[in-house]
Amino acid sequence: MTFLDLFAGIGGFRRGMELAGHKCIGFCEWDKYARASYISMHCITEEQRKYLATLSLKQRQKEILKDEYLNGEWCSDDIRRVDATNIPKADCWCFGAPCQDFSLAGRRAGLNGERSSLVREVFRILTEIREEDKPEWLIYENVRGMLSSNKGFDFLSILLEFSGGGTTLNGNYLTLNCMAYHKTESESILSDILEAEVCEKYYLSAQQVKRIVFNTNRMDACGEENCLSSSLKKNSFQ
Repeated sequence: MTFLDLFAGIGGFRRGMELAGHKCIGFCEWDKYARASYISMHCITEEQRKYLATLSLKQRQKEILKDEYLNGEWCSDDIRRVDATNIPKADCWCFGAPCQDFSLAGRRAGLNGERSSLVREVFRILTEIREEDKPEWLIYENVRGMLSSNKGFDFLSILLEFSGGGTTLNGNYLTLNCMAYHKTESESILSDILEAEVCEKYYLSAQQVKRIVFNTNRMDACGEENCLSSSLKKNSFQ
């Protein structure tokens, strides 16, 4: 079936759907760097990739955001600007709306927060489009904290929004706990998705790793090699 990838990030949802045999016809992502990575991984041709490789990093990041690199796929950079007039028809919409306001690690503003409330934009679009253009399936992914946010009323609100958009089948919803599905006929594990051989250009250099993992000022003070060695000993797990 065809699907749209909303709140796409760099395309994790898309990768899983394509491995299952489905076809993506478009995506929506706000962050321009994530969008550039998404296009590079999922949209461009080999000829375009070869051309982009001749450009500097700064030029490449700007060039790849041009419409020609989408190769016919629909794309939006802001879910708030999507409406019935500019969204293509698809069998399924996949979306993992921002989780920060639902997360147990955050302030738990829930649907009152600026980020997690963006899921309501999906429901808005559903109410705007014609009945015959609505997707047959919706796959909404989020963190466990969504279920308990605002004492469960946020999840209830989301279910009511689904129903209000005419998106349920006989009033039924399916809420899955992925941890309950350890074995399937075609079991998927992380190694099924990760590539065994990856070009070295996608790896961080030793200097970048040190800068990220260790405090730069501390390295300057004690020397990179000595600081790296002592830090590894201190933080090793035995």
